[in-house]
Amino acid sequence: MALQSPSQTDSDELNKLKRKRGCLRGAVTKQITKIESDILKPDITVEDLEESIELLTERGEELKLIDSQIESLIQVDQIEVEFESIEEYKEKITRTRFKTRKLIQKISKGSNANNSWQDSNISLNSSSQNETQTKEKERIKLPKLTIPKFYGEISEWLNFWNAFKSAIHENDNVCKIDKFNYLRSFLGGSAFSLIDGLELTAEHYDHSIDILKENSVIKKF
Repeated sequence: MALQSPSQTDSDELNKLKRKRGCLRGAVTKQITKIESDILKPDITVEDLEESIELLTERGEELKLIDSQIESLIQVDQIEVEFESIEEYKEKITRTRFKTRKLIQKISKGSNANNSWQDSNISLNSSSQNETQTKEKERIKLPKLTIPKFYGEISEWLNFWNAFKSAIHENDNVCKIDKFNYLRSFLGGSAFSLIDGLELTAEHYDHSIDILKENSVIKKF
């Protein structure tokens, strides 16, 4: 059997490497196409993108190794054409990885912002719960305060109003509807009749105070 010359051996090896590279370039192109398609999906996840980038990187490294082997076997006059071919695929891989990394960063920032919003919302809810608990405590304590009941007598108005104003009217932890409830509970006789027809609302609470102050029974106050 005739022995192959060194040049023939190199030629066979070169052809073998080029065929292998052709298959690998096909795999790279397929992976890039998949990534470009995935990028357009609204429900794509960071994990999916990172997995695709990892596969593309591995293919790129394999391609780089074969390109290096081919460069060592080609003729000088083929270097320019070979270089352009190699750079074309390097550029494709680099561009795809860059776009995908940018998208991963964007998705991650959106996720962090959402988590921050959720943490903030939890904090607000916690503050709201604490405020509600404080108000509940105030509601429990208020009935224990000594506030004289007012029946419409002029001589009793000042004592009643000073006590009610200090304990309830100026208490910022009590909402106006609750204040209105307390006011009604401390009124009797003609004083209660003045506001009896008012609906239990925050606006009517202010109106009821004005009525009591401006009524002819207590007009001097």
